[in-house]
Amino acid sequence: MDTTPRLDEANAETAPQKRRRLSSEAKLIAEADAEIAAGLAVDEAEVDAWIDSLGTEREFPKPASGR
Repeated sequence: MDTTPRLDEANAETAPQKRRRLSSEAKLIAEADAEIAAGLAVDEAEVDAWIDSLGTEREFPKPASGR
């Protein structure tokens, strides 16, 4: 059985739409990289520990970013 996704030709992205989308995505990635460089991210291990503690008798406080 062929499970290859097929694009509906009527909804296919045009070349100008793809350029705009890629430009927008590049801008968002650059903004995220700048926030990470500025210390505005939360460590994944801290988030995982907080999530694991939810609903237990000893819930951890929500982790904070460097803001």
